[in-house]
Amino acid sequence: MRGRIVEEDIHALRERADLAAIVAEYTSLQRAGGGRLKGLCPFHQEKTPSFTVDPARGVFHCFGCNKGGDLYGFVQALEALTFPEAVERVARTVGYELRYAELRPGERKALGRRTRLTDALGEAARFYERQLGGDDGAAARAYLATRGVDEAAARHFGLGWAPDRWDALVRHLQQHGLEPRELVDAGLAAQGSRGMIDRFRGRVTFPIHDRAGRDVVAFGGRTLPGVELRTDGRNGVPPKYINSSESPVYKKSETLYGLAWARTEIVRRNAALVVEGYMDVIGLHLAGARHAVATCGTALTTDHFRQLERFGPRVILALDADDAGFAAADRARTLAEEVGILQVAVLPLPHGKDPADLAEGGASAVEAALGAAKTAVEFQLEHLLRGADVTTPEAQAEAFRRTFPLLSRICDRFLRYRYIRDVVAPAVGLSADLIERELDTVTPSEPDRVRPRPVARKPATPRTASPQVRLEREVLRTALQTPELLGAEWEQLEPEAFTFPLGRELFIAISAAKRGDLDSILAAMPDEDVRSRVRALALSDATIEGAGKARELVRDLLAAGLSRRLDEVRGELARVHEQLDPSQRRTLMARQLELERRRRDLLEGKDA
Repeated sequence: MRGRIVEEDIHALRERADLAAIVAEYTSLQRAGGGRLKGLCPFHQEKTPSFTVDPARGVFHCFGCNKGGDLYGFVQALEALTFPEAVERVARTVGYELRYAELRPGERKALGRRTRLTDALGEAARFYERQLGGDDGAAARAYLATRGVDEAAARHFGLGWAPDRWDALVRHLQQHGLEPRELVDAGLAAQGSRGMIDRFRGRVTFPIHDRAGRDVVAFGGRTLPGVELRTDGRNGVPPKYINSSESPVYKKSETLYGLAWARTEIVRRNAALVVEGYMDVIGLHLAGARHAVATCGTALTTDHFRQLERFGPRVILALDADDAGFAAADRARTLAEEVGILQVAVLPLPHGKDPADLAEGGASAVEAALGAAKTAVEFQLEHLLRGADVTTPEAQAEAFRRTFPLLSRICDRFLRYRYIRDVVAPAVGLSADLIERELDTVTPSEPDRVRPRPVARKPATPRTASPQVRLEREVLRTALQTPELLGAEWEQLEPEAFTFPLGRELFIAISAAKRGDLDSILAAMPDEDVRSRVRALALSDATIEGAGKARELVRDLLAAGLSRRLDEVRGELARVHEQLDPSQRRTLMARQLELERRRRDLLEGKDA
């Protein structure tokens, strides 16, 4: 972590970077007139393009899902980054060197240690990659080839080879000025009987990145099948996989392998696929399932689910269809619910197979398997009912009652009945209503266990905007999109010309900002919902062509305001006509005549 990014650089980078070029990395854009571009929205699946980009103003808006914002907002939303991470991501893309504010002494000391550790890990990753490409890495390259990983894929995932020597990496990093203590703290080395030794020896290495994909924070390592380690130094068979120990930059319970590569696809699919191994992730990504991630040698935790919840509402677990898979699904549902993820699904694996085996069948096999994924509850119910004896009434009762502990935990009665009707009842050959009644009988009554159903409300009847509102919207749209078309009449407008609060607020912001400065206008809006509506108006299809029509619109708006004021004067005259003295009546009548003249002149196109 570095200090705060200098504000001047944030603004300069926004001006330099091309929003359209960055968006084009995720979706194809076509010209749509008025200097704008359109394409399929990268945030949700659609068939008709509704995603609009205005490169000149540096903003985007989707008229389908209502997402919108500027350059940094796009990167933040699509890749689930913090604002500083998004700025740094854009800076790396365009080759802009950011400056950081000076840190306090205590912050600088802590920062220096973390930076030294990530520097050591980054240099280790480069060292391992070079070893994989050298003569010593021939056996490792051959193994990866058997797993469908060619040179390009190995380079993409940063795979490497840790030589089967005691201190190859230690020597290399010490030449780069790194201290023994730093190598230990980074999880790269350990103290041996004769000095420092490498933690990873004779293994294919898998670099593990932070969530932003910027820094390597740890490694996983795998032995080669049938190759004996010369530097094992222990009795028995060495473990197939080893992982970095936890460090100041690496927490296993918070880290998911492959998340930096997968997060964009997770956002697109609204789902993450969680597997166990590094090769599972790589194989699935190569087969097109680029939303796959893996835990790093540990069970799923609530922190893992919190990471995934930022990207999408659904998590799919690749599990064996056995008792262990049942227990894993049960635990995962509990953890997911703690962080608000209610959609947990299971991709059942054939006996003795792992996701990497599935990936060998290619993209079509993987997508077919994903299409057949079951909800975690369905997976668990089928496991409980698998092989159940239903030949007698007693056996049927025993079979469906086996599912009651699981069903009783489902708070939503509608969902519970669906599972009884669609899974349990067909398996045991009995009525779903009968099973539900029996479940209600044996389940303790807990008023707070069942969530109240929302009160049904009559759908609101869609309202058509009044002519006045449509007029105000067209004037504001013109002021946002083509302010150069507005003539002198625009200067005569006052906030009272707009009858709805948002229109008045937007008019005030437009009038206060430099002409065409959409950023300042958006900054003046009270919240993101209003900003989204203003962006949508600014990026919507233009309806006004030419200065004459724009001036006519403004005159009509001015005339409408004069009409309202005229009605007020007439009403006042009618209400208090008898109570007014002659001079007051003359004043009001003169005001009435003046308003009528001004309105007539406006409608006839004369200067007011």
